[in-house]
Amino acid sequence: MRNLSAVRELVLRKHIQPSREDIERADRYFKRIREAVQYFARKRKIETVFIRLEGSAGSKQTQLRNSRELDIFIGLQQQLLIEKYGSPHPAKTTVRKFLGDLVRNIAFKAAELAGCHNISITHAEHPYVRAVLDDYQVDLVFCFDLPLEYISENGPITAVDRTVHHSRFVSEHLSSSQRDDVRLLKAFFQSGFVYGDTSPVGRSGFTGFSAEILMYHARNLMKSLETMKQLPLELLDYFGRSMSELRDQFKDDYLIIIDPTDPNRNLAASISKRAHNYACHLARQLLANPAPHYFIKGDIPVLSSSQERNLVKNYMIITYEDNTGWHYTKTRDKLYKYFTNLCNFLSHEATGEKRFGKCIFEEVFIDNIFAVALHIECPLIKPTFLRVGPPSELDKAVSQFLKKHSNAVLKNGRYHAETQRAFSNAEDAVRHYLEQHIVSRKLNLTSLSLKGIQKIGKQALWILKNAVIPFLK
Repeated sequence: MRNLSAVRELVLRKHIQPSREDIERADRYFKRIREAVQYFARKRKIETVFIRLEGSAGSKQTQLRNSRELDIFIGLQQQLLIEKYGSPHPAKTTVRKFLGDLVRNIAFKAAELAGCHNISITHAEHPYVRAVLDDYQVDLVFCFDLPLEYISENGPITAVDRTVHHSRFVSEHLSSSQRDDVRLLKAFFQSGFVYGDTSPVGRSGFTGFSAEILMYHARNLMKSLETMKQLPLELLDYFGRSMSELRDQFKDDYLIIIDPTDPNRNLAASISKRAHNYACHLARQLLANPAPHYFIKGDIPVLSSSQERNLVKNYMIITYEDNTGWHYTKTRDKLYKYFTNLCNFLSHEATGEKRFGKCIFEEVFIDNIFAVALHIECPLIKPTFLRVGPPSELDKAVSQFLKKHSNAVLKNGRYHAETQRAFSNAEDAVRHYLEQHIVSRKLNLTSLSLKGIQKIGKQALWILKNAVIPFLK
């Protein structure tokens, strides 16, 4: 059995560390796009403070081998907002409008001039350009050049204004060896399907920056895995505050890892409890028996034929084709809300009595195909239920209850009535709900099955059955 140190060296050398060609190509494409941005910025008479390659391929240098992402940030002076709107921190709608103009007339045109294709304007909190250059995905993002002191006191103008400070912190505080350990940690999260805002396990997984700050606190790969298992009992705060103070400030967050550039931001707020639970399970396995496969990303598995044959009939798989044009996180969030409401509908009768019992779902998406796997505790139930009525001493309520339920009987001081259910088969209830409640006319429901028809549906089933349900706490 290999020890973790031996596995680390093997995986870094053979699978993880970027090649010289990776680094040189990224730099070459970045410079081409930077020149195009500078050209159109001059035409618009917009002075840029910087045009910088951010993300893991920038100054942080924590990218993985064959990474094909270029996050190019265009820094603006806050003075531009003061001159145009008379305020250093105008309303978000005003900032969106201002940046939208720059995105259309500088970033979009720069992507065209640089030879990109599949160019689109995408909206997260603010608009930005997404494009493809050769085999690289390119994001062109505007931000404001703000001092840390300003962000701490007033907050950022856009969500990405902190990014350049994040890069600076990582480049100044992590050694070359620690950056390699960050690469391994990110590869571990990716191979375990618990990475980023496309995480198949949970609504969102560990981010690259959370991996970098976890490494800053724990100092090496093994200690990072151990520390991760202790979260949320251990809070990681660069500013040294007490647990009670942080829990009071971030009381709704499951994990707390404080952004070292902003004491008022929990960078782990988006990390799902499910993603953390499954990551901890994988970390325990890795530490007990180190092996390279924990760092090598593959496709989400599907159940074997024998496993599928023996599958209990508690599952349903629903798939959608997304033609909304929304950012994928918006579709993800809409479906999470929708299926949370569906699970509430399935779990209990309208009057509160148990219906099909506990319902759990998970969502997987690839490109514009979204699959939701649903597990229902009792998919078949008897056609009637015992409806609980009012206590016997409430004369008026009892009278009204008996008018509706002449068969009611008194039991343990309350009236009860055997009542016909609207649904006794969970599949019928799901189909009814899907027909009556439409998320979007452009989010097309393509299939509902018990085991999944498309591969992505079968993958969603595997995730729910093997990576979510066994680790719910």
